[in-house]
Amino acid sequence: MHWALAKISREKVVVVLGRAIDALGSLLFLKLLSTVADKAQVGTYLLASSFLAVVLTVSFSALDQGLLRNVVEYRQRGTLARRYSAMLTAYVGLAVLIAGVAAAAMSGLDLAEPLRPVLLPLSLWLACDALKNLSMTVASGQRARDLIAWGSGVDYGLRLTLLWAVWSQATVTITAILSVLAAASMATVASYLWGQRGLLGRFSAADLRGTLSDSIRFAWPMIIWGLFGWLQNMSNRWMLSHFADLTVVAEYGVLVAIGTFPVTVLLGLVVTYIVPILYERESANPGSARRIVWLVALGLLPLCALLVLMAAVWHREIVILLSGIGYSRNSEYLPVIMAAACISATCSILTYAVYAQRRVASLLLANTLPGVLSVCVGYFAVGQYQLSGAVLTLIVSHIAAAGLYAATYMMNSHSPAQARSVGADSGSGS
Repeated sequence: MHWALAKISREKVVVVLGRAIDALGSLLFLKLLSTVADKAQVGTYLLASSFLAVVLTVSFSALDQGLLRNVVEYRQRGTLARRYSAMLTAYVGLAVLIAGVAAAAMSGLDLAEPLRPVLLPLSLWLACDALKNLSMTVASGQRARDLIAWGSGVDYGLRLTLLWAVWSQATVTITAILSVLAAASMATVASYLWGQRGLLGRFSAADLRGTLSDSIRFAWPMIIWGLFGWLQNMSNRWMLSHFADLTVVAEYGVLVAIGTFPVTVLLGLVVTYIVPILYERESANPGSARRIVWLVALGLLPLCALLVLMAAVWHREIVILLSGIGYSRNSEYLPVIMAAACISATCSILTYAVYAQRRVASLLLANTLPGVLSVCVGYFAVGQYQLSGAVLTLIVSHIAAAGLYAATYMMNSHSPAQARSVGADSGSGS
């Protein structure tokens, strides 16, 4: 009993440590980047990272979620090593294919002109990040918290060290920034592969087909709505690039990064810790996930209120501290951005019960409508008011998403008997 409690306590400490490394690393990288690069370079980096986000979301990240949901079952059957090795191979091939398609598509899009000169380092960053996220997904499914914390340390440590080294020797360009990110991701992949070397081995074509089939069967709605999620969170950057310029993209992107940062850290901490546990408990006791996510969401509310209050009082000081004085002229938007992000993030916690119950398709509306709304509102708002319009669009989309997340959670409510019945049916079909 004491051993089990000690193990849980240590696990919590390591989870917090890993998220702290992520949080501190991303803050320091944002500060260093905004210090050593001009706004145009930062704006181009934000466009590049949004491109990476859409590709990962509609392909690799969706497959990662499907794999995460089945890691426990694979480990129990003794097939996890074969399936992990199969997915690593599949991801390499898929990354090469996507990079080729993206290069061809960008050559004909005027909107993508800022990224054309950096297609090579951007493609390399994409491939390495996909492999990094896959390895982290498997580590998370096995609750290998130490390895995840170590991987985060390698990633952000190299990002900061390499970017600082480039700055000390030459002018920081967008090519150098993306090359630094690709190199850091590559080293992180190597650390994960070494840490999980016991899972590397032979696999068959049947292993590859079966794993992809299992992942796609669980995650296909995520592939569909991934694009809409990207539209909600990232389309404003491209609209600002079209209606304004890269410096405005940089100002907006930095404000959103700072405003959503603490919420993202809280959400990441919760998700990293509870999701594997949530899936295990839901498999053993169908219906139990609903109460867990509800309690977690309620627990986040006072923390979110405190964060918003701090942003309202010290918004200018926070922006200057975490970026630079050149990004502070619109700092009054920070508390409203943070409040909208808090509302959306808190309600999104509820959806993990839906994931655990394998009712992912019921989230389709909640994950598509805010994206459509963001594009429709954003085209007119950003075109008319530029940065102010982008902030307004972000707020509207977050509030819409929060309402839809909560409504989906309520619509999936069942009595304990019904929950057990649905859980048994879902489990038999997996």
